[in-house]
Amino acid sequence: MLHVQDEETALHCAAARGHLECVQTLLDAGSSVDDFDNHHRTPLLCALENGHLDIALLLIHKGSKINEPDDHANTPLHVAARLGLLTAVQTLCHCGANVDLANQDSLTPLHLAAREGFLDIVRVLCLARSNVARKTKDGLTAEILALASEHTHVASLLSKIKQDNVRENYIDQLCPLHAPLRRIKLKLFGHSQTGKSRLVQSLHSTRGITSTIIDAVSRRISDHYSPSNTMSKDDGIHSGQGSSFSSESNNNSSEQCVHLVQCPAHSAYTRGIDVQNINCAGCGEFSVWEFGGYEPYHMAYDHFVGNTDCIHVVLFKATDSTEEQYKQVLYWMNFLKGRVTPTEPIGHCGIISRRSKVVIVGTHATSALFPSKNSEGEFESSDTEAMLKTVRLRFETHFDICDKLLLLDSTNPSCAGMKALKNYLKETRATIISRLQKPIGLLEATMPYLQSMRKQHANFPVVSWPTFASIVRTDVNPLTGDAHCRQLIQQLQLIGEVVYLRDETAEMDYVVLNPEWLGTHIIGQLLSAEFLSRCRINGIYSLEHFAPIFPEIPEPTDLLRMLDVLQLCAPAEPDSEETFEFPAFILATESPDVWVRNKSTYVYGGVRVHPMRGMERSLQSTFPRIQVALRRSMHDFQDPMDADLIQWAGCSKMSSGQMEALVRIRGDAVEVQVRGPAERATSCFYFLEDVVNLVEQTASEVAPGIGLERHFLSPKALQV
Repeated sequence: MLHVQDEETALHCAAARGHLECVQTLLDAGSSVDDFDNHHRTPLLCALENGHLDIALLLIHKGSKINEPDDHANTPLHVAARLGLLTAVQTLCHCGANVDLANQDSLTPLHLAAREGFLDIVRVLCLARSNVARKTKDGLTAEILALASEHTHVASLLSKIKQDNVRENYIDQLCPLHAPLRRIKLKLFGHSQTGKSRLVQSLHSTRGITSTIIDAVSRRISDHYSPSNTMSKDDGIHSGQGSSFSSESNNNSSEQCVHLVQCPAHSAYTRGIDVQNINCAGCGEFSVWEFGGYEPYHMAYDHFVGNTDCIHVVLFKATDSTEEQYKQVLYWMNFLKGRVTPTEPIGHCGIISRRSKVVIVGTHATSALFPSKNSEGEFESSDTEAMLKTVRLRFETHFDICDKLLLLDSTNPSCAGMKALKNYLKETRATIISRLQKPIGLLEATMPYLQSMRKQHANFPVVSWPTFASIVRTDVNPLTGDAHCRQLIQQLQLIGEVVYLRDETAEMDYVVLNPEWLGTHIIGQLLSAEFLSRCRINGIYSLEHFAPIFPEIPEPTDLLRMLDVLQLCAPAEPDSEETFEFPAFILATESPDVWVRNKSTYVYGGVRVHPMRGMERSLQSTFPRIQVALRRSMHDFQDPMDADLIQWAGCSKMSSGQMEALVRIRGDAVEVQVRGPAERATSCFYFLEDVVNLVEQTASEVAPGIGLERHFLSPKALQV
């Protein structure tokens, strides 16, 4: 290689100036990665000094000497620490760079990072066991250098890890343990009265369990166990515990709309999502998530379904007709299929690489219903075997379905079906845990502080993601980096301790510290039959009207913002958080003249968005979410005065100038019709396309596994 005046090779020049392709070409041509210029700098040092991180990482990967200093004894780690190049520091430490080499000024990389105030880099260097007590030639430690530069946050961290044993304990907490996760989630799905709550109680090991937990389960178990018992007209329509249904906050001007509220199957139905930890004898620990069968709740379940590292139990009632059993099981299998995103690679016959574990359970089984038993004493039936065969054929590409359909009587823990279920749970739990990453010690260390946070935020157990990470670093382990926080939150979710909510719009994520509070107290209350029968029929709530519903929450705006993240509501006005619209609450029906075909000069167009064959009834629960998306889209109009949106139960009408769009649920499909003046035909076409795209995008966000089809409507037929 030719050298220029500063003894730079071509690789030095390309690395210093950020020409990645040139660097790659020179390396492919055999250029040495460790030549020096006249300042004894390697190309790696040149790349780092100029902030070209991609080139630096490439040179490290190609074997550049990572401890080679320049003529001032600065190593690549010195340069990266001084310039705040976090990824470079992490990579160099991971590759074994010496973290305690001093330069000519007796400064180590830790001294430089502390002086410059780069907190995350200080954490990485401390994790790499850099000597925090080492002094410069002037007798200054990294902590003193940080204080001298007024970087108190860095000094505070360094003061906490002065003692070697304390620092080693913190480092050990960030390493994987040898023991596996102690708990995974067990999710139960089924229509009301299929016996989900009874099954949970039966699985629960009652030895040493407090009466509070047993009561929490028992209070929701229906006394109407026999199918012959039905609800009276007013069953389930009463004031809910812990909430206010005053006329001030829920002012229904049209009592006739109350009949539109779907009546629950029985008064003790599960409200929302009931979450509890159980220790199942012989099976291990589970975080049990019981998803209520009451249909209005289904619109919110996608936020809690989709992870494959858990067990799904789909229940049906063995006393129901075979047709009803098929209908219910297929509904929940389709529901899960829609909300579990397929993971690649996709193998032979379309089988996805990481299928969710599913077991189908028939409850209320008795010897009178199923006189036939197999060799293990389990109930068997040709009808249920045929149903299992059908389900496995339809869903085996997405789900690893238990090869037996289990018929059991959950009131009899010693029945053969219960034993078979426990055996399945034990084996499947072991399989799932074996493929999961081992937990880091930080998980156990965080648990006591998590309980403390729940008490501190008892009325509103939700914190922002930055707040949560800050609490972990302040109270649990000051060396916790962003990657450790992400690993921690993932493992806390796997064991059912928290819910992580991602807000794509505001780019602010939230951590719900108490899943039971969110599932039962908030969702379970807002979408309950009790609340829906008394909510405001236009779905519009101001802060003044919403505050009395949850009087214990000091800032109702915080809750509304969280419900906005859950896509249960949207601000009614752009750039305002004074009023929110809840489409799920809307009981008012559209007037007959909402779409009168009296505009003969207008052009018409329409599309019906259908779920793919076999996924029927998949879009009904998503329609309120589509209405939320429609309301949000109104905020994007350049001239809000030119646009209008009116929403009713199952129907929305959007106007943009003289163009109109009608969006409504039609059977299993969402129908979009658009009309406008003939001279604006092209604009009408784009308007139709925009609305249909919004419908499809929202449906895909809620249930990415639902395949959608467009069925175009005849413009001539729409005009008649």
